[in-house]
This record gives sequence, C-alpha cells and structure tokens, in this order.
Amino acid sequence: MITHVHRAILAGCFMSLSASALAEGMIDVKPYVSANVSYDDNVFRFSSSEQAKAAFGSSDTSDVVKRMDLGVNVNVRLSRQVFTLASNINESRYGRFDILDNTGKSNKLGWNWRVGNDFYGELSASQSDAIAGFNEIKQPVKNLRTTSRQSAAAHWNFYPSWTADVTREHVKTENELISFSGSDREDDVFEAGVRYQNPLGTQLGLAYRILDSDFPNRTFSLLGDESTKKDIIATAAWLPTVKTKISARVSQVNIEYKDTPQRDFSGLSQRWNLDHMLTAKTSVNLTAYQEVSPVDDVLSTYVKTKGFAINPVWNATSKIAIRAGLGYEERDYLGSTGFLLVDGDRYDESRSANLSFIYTPTTKSVVQIQYQGENRTSNITSFGYKFNNINLLMRYDF
Repeated sequence: MITHVHRAILAGCFMSLSASALAEGMIDVKPYVSANVSYDDNVFRFSSSEQAKAAFGSSDTSDVVKRMDLGVNVNVRLSRQVFTLASNINESRYGRFDILDNTGKSNKLGWNWRVGNDFYGELSASQSDAIAGFNEIKQPVKNLRTTSRQSAAAHWNFYPSWTADVTREHVKTENELISFSGSDREDDVFEAGVRYQNPLGTQLGLAYRILDSDFPNRTFSLLGDESTKKDIIATAAWLPTVKTKISARVSQVNIEYKDTPQRDFSGLSQRWNLDHMLTAKTSVNLTAYQEVSPVDDVLSTYVKTKGFAINPVWNATSKIAIRAGLGYEERDYLGSTGFLLVDGDRYDESRSANLSFIYTPTTKSVVQIQYQGENRTSNITSFGYKFNNINLLMRYDF
C-alpha cells in the first residue's frame, strides 16, 4: 500500500511534469542488469560442524549462490527540482540450501528540492524486501525482512560557510516469520545541527540526534519494548596537505530503556579517519573507532565496539583497480536482546580481511571478483564462527 509520503512525492512529480520535459532532455532513464555468483563455506555462520549437524544433519555448511538483478534509475529535472526513482528486483538461488531461494526487491522515490539559493533539502520514501542475515541468529530458515523508510531533510545556508540542518526519519522493520516477530521494530529519528566549511576544506559540525525505538510485538515488561538513544555529536575534518585528510566524529551517547532501566547506558562513541594519497594511483584509509550501536540494527542489544581497519587502493590503470582491507574488532555486548536470551557479559573478537579486483572494460560495464573472510571468537561458544566468501559480479548499465 502506498503511504501518504509516497503520495506526496508522486503528486509533486506529476504536478511538475510537462510535455516539454521529454523534448528538453530533462528525463534520464538508466536501466541495468547484473549477475552475481558467490561461494560461501559457512552460510549460516555456525560455530562448529556439530552445531551444523544438530541443525540439519550435515556438517557441510558451504553453498554456491546465484543471483540476478534487474533495475532502473530515473532522474527527472524540472528547473531546480530533481525527482528520482530507483527500482530493483533480484532473484537468488542456492545450490544446496534451496530453502533459502528468494526474490527480493527495493523501490525508492525521492525529491531533491531547492527554494532560492540557500534553502534546499530532500524528501524520500523507500521499501525493500530481502532475506535476513545469519551473523547473530544462526538458524537455517528463510526469513524475509521488509524495511520501509520515510525521510525528510532541510538545509539552510544562513551565512557564508555555515549551514543549518534538520532531518526527520521513520523506519519500520517487519519479519515474515512469526518466530522472529519479537524483532519487528519501528524507529523514529530526529537530528538537528549546524556545520561550517571553509574554502580550504576544513569542516566543523555539532548536532543533536534522538532515536526512539519501539518493538510492538514484545509483550513482557522484563524484555522491554521501548528505548531512546540520544547523541550529542561533534564532527571535524582537516586537510593538512592536498594529499591528506583527517576526520573525526565524537559523540556522547545515552541509551534509556522504558521498562528495564537497569540496562541504561551512557558513554562516548568516537571514530577517527585518515585518508592519504600515497601516489597518483595509490591511496590508503586508516580507521580507528569505539562506538555503541544496535546489533544488526534489528535487535535491542546494544554492543560497544572497538576496532581499527586499514584499506589500501591501487588504481593500476584507468580500467583496473585493486582494493584490500584488514580489520580487527572487539565487541562487548550490553544488556540482553529480549529475543535471544544470551549472557549480558558476552564478548567477541573479530579479525576480517577482504580483497577485490575491479575491471571496467567500458564506462557502462564492470566486472568484480571479491574475497571476504572473517574469524570471530566469543566467550559464548555458539556465537563464534569462521567464513570465507568468494564473489563474482558482472554488471551492465544501459
């Protein structure tokens, strides 16, 4: 069913469209198709062969997944207004675990509006259907998850180099299987702030963000069905040289639970980035962070993560690029999920690596081969896992 936000965007589109739009070349339609084949040696992220046998009677957890995507991106420019449509449908087929075969889709409508020279913003609505992951909930079942999102943002350049921002967003997540209904959630986000950027690239920002989360299908007060996360966020970026950028995001985080105040949390989140151009063809990104966030964005457990990553890039030629990454992360779980009854003292360590070879034979086509791997250990044995994934992607934009 189309929501009132969808209707508002569609009405704006249709009222603004005219017969001259096509004649003047203001409509840009870009369909695309992609094919994806991947091999994963631990699809369900089981911790051991014994856990796999207990789940479905076999210790072989590997599979080959084939996926086909069809999509289109449409931009309609009318004077200073830009209307966008992005639509995608995909089909995934598993070689061994065919119970996971699924059809996913996503649709998004957007309006990038502008009034005068200093007042502009975005209005959008989207919905996507996709199979849920297995990193946290290791069950060999197909659970399709629907995520609906409506957002509105406004920006005002009230003084040279200074901008005020206001954003409002509503996100609703629903699970197809009744056994996962306890993870259904609705999030309301409000953020307001101010930022500064000078001609040399120096940036400063200060914002206040509130995230209200509601789990409507949780009926036991012991588990809790509502929480509020408040952030005071400071951001900064500095370019000491033309080849180097240093950026940071530091926030004071407060998490409050309506029915279970003993799970409240207050602490500091921070993320530091260094981007440096080593040569004309090579660059590297270094990241260090300590953050508090929900697990997989759909469970009420908040996890404190500390880690670092290094991501080098080599653009060998105009058509060939190689990207790599190494990461280490510690995860300290805070509070129970209310869905998975796990120990609140759960602690994980993760080591990850990735390597991608990207070939763009034409401006409209790309071929990518990617490796991803992770080794996660946990003080709760059943939550550790290892996996290796090799993926081949081919895409063509018409």
